[in-house]
Amino acid sequence: MMVQTLLAVLGCCATLNAAPLASHTLIFKTEKPEAENLGAAKFDFTVDDLGKFTFSQGGKTWLQSAPPFLYTEGKRFSAEDGSLKLVHLETESGADKMGTWTSQCFVYMAGSRSWRLCMKKWQTPSFPLVVFQQHFINGTSGSARSTDRVISAFPSFQLSADDSGLAFLGYQGSMFGGTDIIIQGWNAGGVFLSGGTEGGPLAVYDKAGSVCIMAPFSEFMSSSREVDENSRVNWGVMGGVESVPAGFIHQTMVYCDTQGINQVFSDWGEFMRGYYDKEDTFRRADLTLNYLGYWTDGGAYYYYNTEPHQNYEQTMLDVKKDTDSQNIPYKYVQYDSWFYPKGPKGGTLTWNATKDIAPDGFQYLYNVNQWPAGAHNRYWSSQTPYAQANGGRYDFIVETEKAVPQDVHFWIDLFKEARTWGLILYEQDWLDREFAGLNATQSTVDVAKTWLMQMGQAARATGLTIQYCMSNPRHAMQSLEIPAVTQARVSGDYRAGSDQWQIGVISIFAHAMGIAPFKDTFWTITKQPGNTYDKEETHPELQAAVATLSMGPVGPSDMIQHTNVSMLMQCCTADGLILRPSKPATAIDKQFWQRAWGNEFGPGGEVWTTYNHVGQGWYFGIILAAAMDNSPSFNLTPSDAGFHFFNATRVMTRSAHSVTPMVYTFSEDNPLMLTNGCNRPNFCMYYTSPVFTVGGMEISIYGEEPKFVPMSSDRVANIDVTNDDVILTLKGTTGESTIFTNFINGEIIRHSCTFGQTGIAHLSLGGLHSSCKSY
Repeated sequence: MMVQTLLAVLGCCATLNAAPLASHTLIFKTEKPEAENLGAAKFDFTVDDLGKFTFSQGGKTWLQSAPPFLYTEGKRFSAEDGSLKLVHLETESGADKMGTWTSQCFVYMAGSRSWRLCMKKWQTPSFPLVVFQQHFINGTSGSARSTDRVISAFPSFQLSADDSGLAFLGYQGSMFGGTDIIIQGWNAGGVFLSGGTEGGPLAVYDKAGSVCIMAPFSEFMSSSREVDENSRVNWGVMGGVESVPAGFIHQTMVYCDTQGINQVFSDWGEFMRGYYDKEDTFRRADLTLNYLGYWTDGGAYYYYNTEPHQNYEQTMLDVKKDTDSQNIPYKYVQYDSWFYPKGPKGGTLTWNATKDIAPDGFQYLYNVNQWPAGAHNRYWSSQTPYAQANGGRYDFIVETEKAVPQDVHFWIDLFKEARTWGLILYEQDWLDREFAGLNATQSTVDVAKTWLMQMGQAARATGLTIQYCMSNPRHAMQSLEIPAVTQARVSGDYRAGSDQWQIGVISIFAHAMGIAPFKDTFWTITKQPGNTYDKEETHPELQAAVATLSMGPVGPSDMIQHTNVSMLMQCCTADGLILRPSKPATAIDKQFWQRAWGNEFGPGGEVWTTYNHVGQGWYFGIILAAAMDNSPSFNLTPSDAGFHFFNATRVMTRSAHSVTPMVYTFSEDNPLMLTNGCNRPNFCMYYTSPVFTVGGMEISIYGEEPKFVPMSSDRVANIDVTNDDVILTLKGTTGESTIFTNFINGEIIRHSCTFGQTGIAHLSLGGLHSSCKSY
């Protein structure tokens, strides 16, 4: 019976061979086929006959196992003191949608509880990872500890007291794990981590491009990590869980490769999204990610603030009239927490606009303004009338201050009603407070997961997308199983003049999870008279550029008659379509080196890169440098920028220091010098191009001036190269005019193009007789 239960969870075509303990050593080569590395040796993963394991590279130990332990029946059972007894070993093999795999398992007894620990590796294809599995064969009881700890540990890693020459990146805290990011040396004296509910993925790295990522692989909402008093990093079931049900499986992954932080995170994320079938259909169709919108959340001018002597309904009507008069192409509006009633402890009572906010209702606003809406919600009040415990129709777990729904019909009914007033994006805020503020979400392995999965199921059924806000890394990773979650806040609340725009590090994690990172709203003009914060925005153009490069929403929140329209329109086309890169801009690898080892190893400010992939294999790089005021100059090469996989032989300037773009050779021997002149108000942007050699000419393409992303595939549909010409196929709206720039043999050429009825134009760049033909 036990073997049949185990086979049911192993995947298709699994075979299990049980055996008494025997001496052996298992070696997994963590090698990715056809992977380009940075010259570093591949990783080895070895396991001995007692289950001790090591990740090493070229004879150097990176990760060394520590003994597993389990809390059950009110006691701690550990392999270290012999109370956790190893009874036999099993080997398995099988196949699933990712390929064929093998697994080595060690079965322990913890009192009367059977606990099975496995190490799984895919063989064909050979992914550079190992999955550590905890099988709770007959469950646990009496397991709970502090919520900052874990009740089980496998894997567990022993930190060395010596300086290993390694550093680590830890995602932790709120806002997708972006509020408390930590970068330090990987040793017993240097690893200080938020544990319990706030912890997330860790990445250990060196200066040669080698990286090992440790992260939960399943049951994300009940997974945690801790650093204990013995300088061990333990991964397991979160510490508040009182009992684990029989058959429950907890999994942790270690993913090691040699291509640098950005690429290894990208590859890890690609594997995770593939494993969980995280499709991007919802993200690609999300209007709030594709078009400009007007926001009213924290930091906005009209956040808990209306026009003098007006209610919110009239204020939103006036905002629409103002934006129409200035031809600002907002395609939606965001309503924040000001619209719904709240209980004594601040939780949501009912999710609808009160009469004093919108006397005629949100449906009236929708009918007049014709703006679909994104709308904010926080945690549910324990007094919500939706709950059966309070006389309502729906199943909620109700505690002292907060409540959490456990009823998919609640979400479906809520969303269907909201669709009548134009809802297209549901913003679930205060995720960390909801999770940490309830006993039920922290003492069980399923309540929190059920809450989020049902929310996502209902959103999918009603055609909505979801934005997460104030999410911990556990919520972030749970979104892998919820396609309707398309975006997440990755910064603190916007406040004019602050540095909450610095999202280059956390965007790496968001991109891996298939989530568009949102930097929050911003103002486009420095002075917003009468704002409730008494602040000024010192670098509005940087805010707009970062929002555009993030691939998240671009959502200004200016006062009526106080929008810098020309600056804002650098983000998008005339009809508000955001001209995006092909991936979010992220901090370069050497920025992590600098944080760990000092200025001689990388830039002291913010240096991010991304690119556009246009047509059949053409790539155009984008470089942002900012906040380098107090940093020494840094020479950036194409490989530093992550552009090693495409031709980036020319780099062109676009910065506050150069009104007219200039072109330079860009190579490993001819790096781009980034100086402390790249600050916040005078941030620097650079664009790379391949060199097209046609008709005796060398053509480099800058793209559309003055857009933040001048060669976006949202504008440039294709590039055709002939013997004597380079022809761009452009997309736009009828009557829209645009200026495209390129260099021929180093000389700048500008082209004007106006779109006809079809919205398609062909732009010829080849020499003096270049032309634009619209249709």
